[in-house]
Amino acid sequence: MLKTQTKKNLTFWLIVTVCAAPVVLATLTYYVFKPSKLLNYGELIEPPITFDTFTIEEISRPTTESALIDTSASIDSVTSLEALKGRWVLAYIAQGDKCAERCKDNLYLTRQVRLMTGKNRFRVERMWITFQGNSSIPDSDRGEFDGLWMFKTDVNQTPFNAEPAYFVGVWIVDPLGRLIMKYPIGADPKKVYKDLSRLLKASRIG
Repeated sequence: MLKTQTKKNLTFWLIVTVCAAPVVLATLTYYVFKPSKLLNYGELIEPPITFDTFTIEEISRPTTESALIDTSASIDSVTSLEALKGRWVLAYIAQGDKCAERCKDNLYLTRQVRLMTGKNRFRVERMWITFQGNSSIPDSDRGEFDGLWMFKTDVNQTPFNAEPAYFVGVWIVDPLGRLIMKYPIGADPKKVYKDLSRLLKASRIG
């Protein structure tokens, strides 16, 4: 009788241990053995932010290096990011109406990252969106940033209206028109490229 009871107790605790082990292991992994660095460099946005429903006004468009989109002057102005759906986008979002040094640095980053993708660069668009004014790049710098879509939009539209300052920076937009990854001002181009390269490799769209 005693042996039977002992056997039942052992069986019970074995079941408890087996059931609890995954929870304990997950807790230890998160709090004790938590990796010091995530695989991705950028801030992964979960859930992604829908980014193609607001109205935009086109300031200028690429004359070269656009990812298989017809940019000839005869084509109507782009008024929605629906036009860029189906492609990956490196977007720089800014609040000011002047492209000073920080602005140019971020636009240069998007250019360099796109070039780093090599043959995949034709899957990637570059875009600058500003909340204000008649933003422009000085004529002396325009050649350096050819291939860039430039838009302005109303900051009172969703998703910007909740917290405009949060959106300032460099972003990756997926082919479904969603903001999925954000980068700080002064981001490392090589690390941004690694993120984008993984996405391009894994993606069956765009």
